[in-house]
Amino acid sequence: MDLLSSLGLESLPEQSTRLTSHPGIIKTLEDNADARLGFTHCCNCGSTLSDKVVKCKGCQRVSYCSKTCCKADTEEVRSAGAVEEETAFGHSAVICSLLKLCNNDEIAEDEMFNEEDDGTKQKQGQAKEAALYRVQTEQESYPATLFNIMAESPTWFMEAMTRRIRYLEDPRSPEKPRRGKRDRTAISPNQQQPAGNKQLVIHIVGASSNSELWGWDGKKEDAAVLEAYAEAATNLLSYFESFAIILASIRLVFIGPDCPKSGKCTVSIPDSKTLLVVETHCCNYGQQETPIPTPDVIVFFNPGFSCPDYDWSVALTTAAESSKTRCTPFLVTTNTEMEGFADIKCLLDGGYIDSTSIPGDILEAVDHYGPKSKSEDDDLDKSFFFGENPYHGLRVRQSGTMANDVFVKSGWMFGGLFQKSCISKQKTMKVADDNEEDVEQPRKKHRGSKKGKGNSKKCNPALI
Repeated sequence: MDLLSSLGLESLPEQSTRLTSHPGIIKTLEDNADARLGFTHCCNCGSTLSDKVVKCKGCQRVSYCSKTCCKADTEEVRSAGAVEEETAFGHSAVICSLLKLCNNDEIAEDEMFNEEDDGTKQKQGQAKEAALYRVQTEQESYPATLFNIMAESPTWFMEAMTRRIRYLEDPRSPEKPRRGKRDRTAISPNQQQPAGNKQLVIHIVGASSNSELWGWDGKKEDAAVLEAYAEAATNLLSYFESFAIILASIRLVFIGPDCPKSGKCTVSIPDSKTLLVVETHCCNYGQQETPIPTPDVIVFFNPGFSCPDYDWSVALTTAAESSKTRCTPFLVTTNTEMEGFADIKCLLDGGYIDSTSIPGDILEAVDHYGPKSKSEDDDLDKSFFFGENPYHGLRVRQSGTMANDVFVKSGWMFGGLFQKSCISKQKTMKVADDNEEDVEQPRKKHRGSKKGKGNSKKCNPALI
């Protein structure tokens, strides 16, 4: 990222709020789960802020109870023997510079959605242009991530995603299961079904108007967001064509309580005869009034599975139900690496993904104790991937709970397959809790943080 290079950084710093530099911080987080360091409580000592608030003079986005605390948080303090990557920076000059950009970006975003001039428009043309560009890259990161990651996905992901459209019979149907070497290996161009109504169905769960849909109302067919998704889809179509897979349409189903009211628009994908069908459903996933097609792949942009403010159980159970007869592939993006590990842990705890499909180093990182691979070569065959998202935007955002923490939306990503036996396993675990003597005990859950503190900000940094 050129922005970080200009500040002398190789990557965006994560977890920059000091949590152990002052004993008051620890006590505040233990006593008040809703404490917001740097907003409602002093970012240095954790005391509740009164009317007399001292803000950083540089960015005006971090608050303290006194000038002393403000000065202490801006000093670069290193504990003896601490590893640099694991030590919080506090409100350093770099963090302050990044938070200054947040001010410009928020003003630029308001101008993009509000045509009226309310007197808050930026005065410096160069700063305004840079801010608009950063906001634009964040918007474009959604279609870019969606289609490019799929086009560059491992063979097992691509095969699972295209399995239905590659055969005359739907493999989800238990009446006439199709088995054979072709189903278990790579994509085969032989015996393809006619183009007909071949349609790739993608569910984008938890979508919102202001994020994935760029403020689109769900009706206007010449909207820029539709053109962006159609343009990005060309990369995936080109990949499909190399396997003689010709699609009649790609259907994007956006579902979420913050989506526009139910609607549907169709646009042409450039340089192809394939259509892009975009529809929205303003509801929670699994609670839509109108029927929707079974997904070939399910996508979650920055869901925050580990955040206690959201309940993803119904949505994840609905997603897992599509794997009753086959494993449905999924793609998840997260704001930070820590949040990515926390989301993986939640999926493992809920039984939505199989631990045997995940590489050993990731299981170790999320503190999940399951069957381990016999060798490093075994990890190469796992149906799971995790890493930085090369298609994220350039806009830096401020955490809403810890003022010194900054992140980039969809900065990290991971993908895998929903477990076929997820639903039955959940039922078995529930019955086992009610009657331990009569029902065989399920596999022991992984060891997490200290009892009773698994969802606290102190023990779960991803909650920022």
